[in-house]
Amino acid sequence: MNPQVIKVEREINADLNRIFQAWLNAEHLSRWFLSGENIGIESVFIDPRPGGKFSINMSIDGKIFPHTGEYITIEEPHKLVFTWCSHATDNRLTLVTVTLKDISKKTNDINVTSNQPRTLITLVHEKLISDIEIKNHNHGWTNVLEALDIWFRD
Repeated sequence: MNPQVIKVEREINADLNRIFQAWLNAEHLSRWFLSGENIGIESVFIDPRPGGKFSINMSIDGKIFPHTGEYITIEEPHKLVFTWCSHATDNRLTLVTVTLKDISKKTNDINVTSNQPRTLITLVHEKLISDIEIKNHNHGWTNVLEALDIWFRD
């Protein structure tokens, strides 16, 4: 099969620096990185530097599912690139790129004031090879970005 790519985007009413740090702080990530109902975070380890590794242990119905990877690029506050490996990729390395763009003054939303920070998050996940991987990761990343948005609203 040819590797495929998914792309998920979300606008969040928060400063891109704060959002960027939320991806690299284990305590914060453990509070918002939820990919669906009945999924919890058992533990998070992050070594936030190029070449540094991370581990996110998700709990589903009492079982622990490790998600691991290594940071390739950290360009604060605009870009993170990391490998991603889990049961949902058949323990194969895949590649995730998260980019953040300040869109504070580019909104027509009447609920957003012009001086309120606003960030566009774009997440691209590459090297997925099956329809089920694409479906599951599209669903999971959509939920993760929604959970991040909710976390910043609380």
